[in-house]
Amino acid sequence: MQFRSLHFLAAIALSVDAFVPKSTFARSSKFALQASSKPLTELCEITKEACDVVAPLLKEMYSQIKIGTGTSDTALFKSDATFFTIADGIVQHMFIEYLFGGEKFHEIVGEEDDSIVNILETPYTVDSLVVPEEFEELISSTLENVKALASKIDQTAYSDMTIFVDPIDGTREFATGKGDKVTILVGYNDAEGIPAAGIIYRPLTEPAQWASGSKREEFTDGVLDLAEEPNPKGVLITDGKVSPFIKSTIENSGMNMVPSLASGNRVLMLVEGKAGAYIRDTGGFCKWDTSGPQAVLEAYGGVMAKLPEFLDNKEMVSYTHLKTPLNLDFCKRSVGLTLSNARDKKMFIPGLDSIVTDVHLVKEYNCVQGLVALAPTKMETFYLNAIHSAMNNIKKESPPMYT
Repeated sequence: MQFRSLHFLAAIALSVDAFVPKSTFARSSKFALQASSKPLTELCEITKEACDVVAPLLKEMYSQIKIGTGTSDTALFKSDATFFTIADGIVQHMFIEYLFGGEKFHEIVGEEDDSIVNILETPYTVDSLVVPEEFEELISSTLENVKALASKIDQTAYSDMTIFVDPIDGTREFATGKGDKVTILVGYNDAEGIPAAGIIYRPLTEPAQWASGSKREEFTDGVLDLAEEPNPKGVLITDGKVSPFIKSTIENSGMNMVPSLASGNRVLMLVEGKAGAYIRDTGGFCKWDTSGPQAVLEAYGGVMAKLPEFLDNKEMVSYTHLKTPLNLDFCKRSVGLTLSNARDKKMFIPGLDSIVTDVHLVKEYNCVQGLVALAPTKMETFYLNAIHSAMNNIKKESPPMYT
């Protein structure tokens, strides 16, 4: 493996402007017009410091974590088949309540928003879980360091921005010994919900591997685990079942499958040259999985967008990352109900293909329109045309299954 530190401000020398995802809303850009300072760059740098601060806590918990069965003190099994750990709740709580808290941002959305966390009085708790006593001192010192960083964030510069936080993307990997696939994801979105800056941070590697960036300020930074042999023809596939649409697209385009785990890790793999594309029609991922990663990928010269518009005419349309009671990217009569996207899991019937016509039936932050993410190496017109053509050649026989 080769690690490369990128500490620079540089424009990506690729002709990608035509492919930058567009909002379905009219665009406005307070941040593009802000004074000579670099507010998004500063925000990325502070966020990276915060990730550095919580990394030792995550490493200590990771070294002792147990799978959530039976007598586990630190993990429970979620109803949608993902692990919830004490670490997940505590890191999000530190970020949302202390690092980003107050009136500095318009809204903040976290994956674990329903969690009830107490790290002020011992015994510390996350929902019904009691934090083991051996973690208390480290949690306390970590919290004080996070509070100190909070004072560095400008009180007025980000008042129309919405933050999406995934404190541990890859919680299942965290709980089963695959820590090098775990990431912290933070994305900063403009008033229309379009990612403007973000970070992907692997806290459990040595050294920590990460990438942050803001295309609007021509800023990228990071420590990357660059591919020894770049694989621009690789398409990242999930650890689940590969859909007929994805399988046929890969075969028709002459590309190859690259197994991968966890959403944030996959996008970092694109930046590192380990694959050229990450395409999904089926769901199972949410907007905290796309906000920060999209901002980072675009800063490095790639792109991330919803699949239907790309499939139709190669148009790149971003998911909308805003706090909302209803799914802002729902498309009537195209979304299949699953255990993952159902707001009420009782509505999901295994073995029954159900096309949803009511937005109230799906979770508000699930990504239900697939995904196309392309690495910087795949942004040339030739590659875009090849991928688009491969999809359209097979979509009649193997249509995408949006969930």
